[in-house]
Amino acid sequence: MSKTLPPAPAVERPSLQETFVSYLAVWVGESLRGGVGVVMNGALVFEDQRWRDLVGDEPGGSRQTGDAGEAEELPQATRAGLLREALQIAAEPVGTRRTCRYRSRGTDQLRRLIEATVTVVPLPEGNAVLVVLEDITERTCLAAEAATVGRFQSLLARIGALAVSGTPVQEIMHEAVRLTAEALNVELVKILIPRESDEHLYLIAGIGWRDGLIGSLTVEGGTHSQAGFAIRERQPVVVRDLRAETRFTPSTLLAEHGGVAGMSVPMMVQDRVYGVMGAHCKSVREFSPKELEFLCSVANTIATVLERWRREETQIQLYHRLFELVQDGVMLTDTNGRLLEWNPAMERMAGWTRAEVLGWTPAILKSGKHSPEFYERIWQAVRAGTPFTDRIINRRKDGSEFLAWESISPVKDPDGTIRYVLAILTDLTERERMLEALRHTEQVKLVGQLAGGILHEIRNPLIGIGSLATHLAEQAALPESVRGRCRLIAEEASRIDAILQSHLGQLPKRSFEFRPCDLPALLEDTRALLQNKLEATRVAVVTDLSPAVPSVEASRGHLQQVWLNVMMNAIEVMPQGGQLTVRAHPATLRGEPGVIVVFEDSGPGIAPEDLAHIHEPFFTSGKAKGVGLGLTISRDIIERHGGQFTIKSPPGHGAIVEIWLPVRQKE
Repeated sequence: MSKTLPPAPAVERPSLQETFVSYLAVWVGESLRGGVGVVMNGALVFEDQRWRDLVGDEPGGSRQTGDAGEAEELPQATRAGLLREALQIAAEPVGTRRTCRYRSRGTDQLRRLIEATVTVVPLPEGNAVLVVLEDITERTCLAAEAATVGRFQSLLARIGALAVSGTPVQEIMHEAVRLTAEALNVELVKILIPRESDEHLYLIAGIGWRDGLIGSLTVEGGTHSQAGFAIRERQPVVVRDLRAETRFTPSTLLAEHGGVAGMSVPMMVQDRVYGVMGAHCKSVREFSPKELEFLCSVANTIATVLERWRREETQIQLYHRLFELVQDGVMLTDTNGRLLEWNPAMERMAGWTRAEVLGWTPAILKSGKHSPEFYERIWQAVRAGTPFTDRIINRRKDGSEFLAWESISPVKDPDGTIRYVLAILTDLTERERMLEALRHTEQVKLVGQLAGGILHEIRNPLIGIGSLATHLAEQAALPESVRGRCRLIAEEASRIDAILQSHLGQLPKRSFEFRPCDLPALLEDTRALLQNKLEATRVAVVTDLSPAVPSVEASRGHLQQVWLNVMMNAIEVMPQGGQLTVRAHPATLRGEPGVIVVFEDSGPGIAPEDLAHIHEPFFTSGKAKGVGLGLTISRDIIERHGGQFTIKSPPGHGAIVEIWLPVRQKE
């Protein structure tokens, strides 16, 4: 009996469409190394394991990693969402493609950024939509990191360019904190430098702080602030949340400004700390190594700038000290002639203070003794880049003049551009006075030699004349009238001999007997001696003698000789009458107390060409009487008293004789 075998169970064979879809998905997945899903007839008909791992189908909205950049703003990847995306283009022509990004937390619970590429593809039984998912988290993070590094490098290049451009230090630091805040996306950036006296730190640059704090606020150092702790540890200090910090006490400055997270980096060159740079935000934050590296680079650049600044400041202080101590006058102008510097020696030399002259031009020193062409030659030399040197007569603030040897030089940049003009003035006034005194001494010496010759050549015959006249006067045989005339001749010869001894005998150096002398009384006595002469010539003497005039140590007789010489000269230049004004009052010269006596006549004055030779022995003007020794002798007497003898003759006025005497004679 035959057995009837049961029919074999029917094997469900995959359709051609399913087989094609499967092969397509595998091929695509292997080619792209991504997850593949296929949507057909409104349903998800295929998904591989990688696709399922990436989707995870968990809609949680957890925050993505900061490195994923835009992931926080993207929709969550879900099957339903991807299906909707596919259905939106299912009816489009074959080849239509759309790409979009999602955030996801896959089956491994890792947060990712994925990119979905949705493409319409043909199948034997109709079109389908191929959904390819690719994990782009690492690629996106690398791109974001590269962009960040590029941005950091660009900003560092800008700060570095400022550091070597000669830009002022404060401007460099201001730009550095601004760019740092922009690069790190933080609200607060600061640069602090330590005080030398203690651990406190000065806030010298920053952004995000209250007005008025920069340049005036100090922050405690050591463990009392993040910045102080960074300096003490000599390494960067990164804080995620200051409220949980235990290594140091957060500063009041950060607390008042809402600082929560931040980085503080010591600014160092080799082993020396020049300050600290900090970047802070007002929320909890994990700073990346790249961000810390950027802040360290900026801090190192600023440290280099501060080191150069400190070195330059030290040099500037040294130059400023030398500028103040140098005995020569120094003034600096720009190329337009405006005064920029004026040292203390110039203040003493010209009488103008630095504050008074800054912004003016050196024209304030013009005395009128040089022509415009002379000053034009100076500027021609400077513009040509060559120094100019010459003796120049300048005018002080009080109107008096001083002679200076001036060296005027252009100050050039390395490229040869003239930036400033430097003038160095050596005051020749005292030197000229000493040379004049030496010349006068030589002249007096010459006068002494001549006087000796005069005494030898004139006195001998004069004595003979006097002796013969005396002899004749004693001859009884002669008429009385003749004998009287002989006696007169003998008396006049004796008087002339006495005059020669009196005037010429003053020139050989001999010690004076200095005793306290009442100058006003001596002046009155001298006027009394000349009273008859004054009345005969109708010259009125007006005195202005200060009661504060002190007694001076002097040789009374020699001073009276000076008064007589000066007053007789004044009388002689006013033959038709006039006025002689005599003033005396206390006066200090070069820090030494003394008295100044001034004789001012109303005569015609002294011609400029004569004034230059007025002290030369035997010099007289055409109308003067005498042999021209009176003023020479008078000046010598005053200078042997340690005083000063000056003659002036302002245009349109008479002559003015100024005599200054010290109160005490030097030992």
